[in-house]
Amino acid sequence: MTTPDRPPGRTARRLSWDVVRVLAVLAVIFTHTTYMGPFLHPELGAPLGPYPFQVGASILLVISAYFVCVTVRKGSTYRWLWRRVCRVLPPYLIAVLFTYLVVVRFGPSNWVLPTRRDLWSNLTLAASFDPGVQLIDGSYWTLPLQLMAFGAAALLWPRGLGQRITTLLWIMIIAPVVLQWNDRIGHSPFWVQQAWNGLGLHRLQLFAIGIAIWLWAQRRIGVVHLAALLVATVFAQHAHTSDLPSSLGIGVLLVIVALAARGPDWTLLTRFRRPIQFLARISFGLYLLNQVVGYLIAYRLMELGAGRLTQIAGAVIGVIGLAWLLTKYVEEPAYRAFAHLRVRGLGARAFAWLNT
Repeated sequence: MTTPDRPPGRTARRLSWDVVRVLAVLAVIFTHTTYMGPFLHPELGAPLGPYPFQVGASILLVISAYFVCVTVRKGSTYRWLWRRVCRVLPPYLIAVLFTYLVVVRFGPSNWVLPTRRDLWSNLTLAASFDPGVQLIDGSYWTLPLQLMAFGAAALLWPRGLGQRITTLLWIMIIAPVVLQWNDRIGHSPFWVQQAWNGLGLHRLQLFAIGIAIWLWAQRRIGVVHLAALLVATVFAQHAHTSDLPSSLGIGVLLVIVALAARGPDWTLLTRFRRPIQFLARISFGLYLLNQVVGYLIAYRLMELGAGRLTQIAGAVIGVIGLAWLLTKYVEEPAYRAFAHLRVRGLGARAFAWLNT
């Protein structure tokens, strides 16, 4: 994955990418408020639809993979990795701790409340590997995958893959489908199942298509090749999830992501720039806090006699406020404080040695 060195330069912030991020995180919130909340907690009322429409988190992983390719080329890869960690880890840790404390303190007695073991496993990003614990918030499954992807990119980028990258993309999409065909993983030893789920091998197609969209935006693959990879991604998503509506929805959103990557900016939405940019700014906080905290807000509103739509509106407004606080007072200051520190010591030297 080598590219010629280019001066970084300054480019105007593209509204289209903010729109895509907002669409993805709103899709996450929509699924949780209208379906998953009532499904997990029937006392909230009936779901507003017969099926979950699970597309948002997957598209956020695609966007993350795309911007890994955009940003990893700039400067030292180990410093790039440090900045990525500084961007996602502090708000994640605070969100885990906040969600745990709020649910333990204010959660109804009939809910399955998290334990201290759950808290420790979530803080250490080990919950996906330990069958004896639960994710404090179901949205947290993406964080270990993102950090593993950042580490893999930082290690592989300096070595360069050249023309082999397209072969690797096809392997990332097809190989997991073949490996789990006829439920092979379900009939494998337990440690294989844990490794499969913990490493997110059934999500590799999302990272692959994000890289493919970047290659297409750089005109390193053609539109026909991208279309074939997109179809293969939708097929793989359906093979892993058996959720055809969501898989097709992901396919539609992948086309939108590709248009944002290579097409002109979406200036038709300029009049809505401020609210779009605000939601894009707090999108990570929204993702981290919208699910379990949103359910709890909806539950307490239900106790006050609020109807289902009022519960949803209250949960969304409450989570937006909390996400703004997390962004303004944790994510942004933590990044400013830590991202530009000089990374020294054995870890940094070892990482630099691996890239020689």
